[in-house]
Amino acid sequence: MVIVEYLSIPVLINGLCMKLFTDRYVLTPGPTEIPYRVRTSLLRETSNPDLDPEFLKTYNNVRDMLKELVGIRRSSLYVMVGEAILGLEVAVANTVKPGDKVVVIANGVYGEGFGDFVKSYGGVPIYVGSGDWRRSVDIQELDRVLEMNKDSVAVTLVHCDTPSALLNDLPSISKVVKDHGKLLIVDAVSSIGGVPIGFDDLGIDIIIGGSQKVLNVPTGLTIVGVSKTAWERIEEVGYMGYYLNLRLWRDMLDGQGIFPYTMSDVLIYALEESLKMIFEEGLDNVFKRHELVREASWKALQALNLEPYPLDIKYSSPTVTAFIAPKGVDEGRLRELTWVKYGVMLAGSWGRLRGTVVRVGHMGIQASRTHLLIAYTALAKALKDLGYEVDIGRVVEVIEDTFK
Repeated sequence: MVIVEYLSIPVLINGLCMKLFTDRYVLTPGPTEIPYRVRTSLLRETSNPDLDPEFLKTYNNVRDMLKELVGIRRSSLYVMVGEAILGLEVAVANTVKPGDKVVVIANGVYGEGFGDFVKSYGGVPIYVGSGDWRRSVDIQELDRVLEMNKDSVAVTLVHCDTPSALLNDLPSISKVVKDHGKLLIVDAVSSIGGVPIGFDDLGIDIIIGGSQKVLNVPTGLTIVGVSKTAWERIEEVGYMGYYLNLRLWRDMLDGQGIFPYTMSDVLIYALEESLKMIFEEGLDNVFKRHELVREASWKALQALNLEPYPLDIKYSSPTVTAFIAPKGVDEGRLRELTWVKYGVMLAGSWGRLRGTVVRVGHMGIQASRTHLLIAYTALAKALKDLGYEVDIGRVVEVIEDTFK
């Protein structure tokens, strides 16, 4: 008998350990799978991005496509080298001075974490919604907190808080924030490309995106959009650092056509190809596809008798689904089994949700009938292996019916 231990799970199949797959699927909410066209774009011939005028044209073309994607017509947008969290620190560093109050919408792991950046720059976070992570922030509570803190300078929001799959109601939140005359800083890292944004129309002041989520590009790029109102605040704060300094990007890139530091040309080529794929499909089609996958994903959970973490599908992001691990099933062992035995990588969660929540990513190319079938059949088989009663045929049926 041959015994091979897959991580912590000994898998025995008819006395012989077998790998039951030939391809592996990364169905996590970022980093995500990378499409073939994007992978091949990484092989393009490179030059010196600091000096090559053709690269500058490509970079500016990418900026234009991103502006259209997030609804920017009158505002600035930059693509910086760095993991997406760089953008969160950029936003706070350029707009928050010591002693400034910032209202932090904290109904999720990343939402709450925005407060840490505020404190790092001497600001005072005022938390809203930290008691309920299963629904969009209470608009009336937000309104009351803003009324009580008229001297606050900004509101931070995570549009899609991936650890809980929560989608905050951006249009409603934006209206309240603008009624109070505050800056609105939005982490849209996990929603750009899968959910309509409307930057200018909603009055967003700073938006942050990243390459490794819905855009299906390797980790390493941060997207930052900046409104005219935000620029006024940035001038007032006068941040003196270098790498995070938005004024350098405006003065050097917009003013002189040179980068503040060397760009990653291969990642820009990859992002360009990803955006071309999105616009070839059409934005309306892309957004509808993500909504359809969310619907199918929730129906699959219902077929498996699993409880979604968000209380209602309207609070659940079209880019990721989170569910509570069933009683008696160790979520870590469940994910190990889906990956090692069935070749499908799912995600756990973080913070207070660690060990209790499992997540299925359906971002960009993952948001498809095929990927969803792969994700949920692997999940159903792993649950069955762990003694959980499932009807795999029913799971496949409800997903297929959604896509008719």
